[in-house]
Amino acid sequence: MFPQVKTGPQLLNDGDLTQERCSKDGSLVGINAHGYYQEPTYRGNVFSMVLPATAAGNAAGNLVGATAAAAVQFALFNPPASGKLLVLLRFRLGILSGTPVGGPLFHGFYVGSTSVAGTGTVLSNIVGAGTPSIAKGFATAAQAGTALTGAPAVQTHILANFSTTATAQASPYLVTTDDLLDGVLIVPQGGGWAPLHAAAGTSVLCGYSITWEEIPV
Repeated sequence: MFPQVKTGPQLLNDGDLTQERCSKDGSLVGINAHGYYQEPTYRGNVFSMVLPATAAGNAAGNLVGATAAAAVQFALFNPPASGKLLVLLRFRLGILSGTPVGGPLFHGFYVGSTSVAGTGTVLSNIVGAGTPSIAKGFATAAQAGTALTGAPAVQTHILANFSTTATAQASPYLVTTDDLLDGVLIVPQGGGWAPLHAAAGTSVLCGYSITWEEIPV
C-alpha cells in the first residue's frame, strides 16, 4: 500500500480508497478531521427529541418498575418492521426544581412492543432539513403523561450518568447531566427506551432530550 500513500491534505471523492495519507515518518494518518457525529448527521441519519420542562411531578411510566401501558412523559420507540435500528448517542437531563429521591437515574428498555402512536416531535439534526425519522416519541409535560398502549412493562437496564441526593433543588441555575452513550444502547425494531427515576420524589420538574442515529437493520 505504500506506493499509494501520500503526504499532505487531500480532497477525495466519497468512497475513494486509492490514496491514504501518511505522516512525515510514514505513519498512516487516521484522525477525526471533523465533528464526532458530523458524518451521520450530514447524511440525515441523526435525530433528536426534547421535552424542555415537565409541568408537574414524574409520570408513573418514567419510574422503575412501571407496568405495561403506563403513562410516560418522555420515551422513544422503534416501530415493528421499521427496517431501522435506533442507535442512542446522547441523553440529557436537567433538574429544574422539586425534591428528587436519592440515587441514580436508569435507562429503561421495552421489549416486544406493538406499534405505538407517538405524540412527541422528532427533529432531524440537520436543522430544518433531513430525511423523516421512523421513530415514535413521547414528550408530554403533564404528570398524567401519555399511556403507552401496546407497550409491555419496562425493564430497568443500566445506570444513566446521573445521580442525586434527596435534596430540594433550590440552585439559581439549571443542573444538567450529559450521558454520552455513543451507541452502547440500541433500540431494535419493536423496542423502546425511557429514562427511569428510582421513585417519584416530590414535585420534581425536569427537562429531557435524547439523540440517536437511524441505521438499516
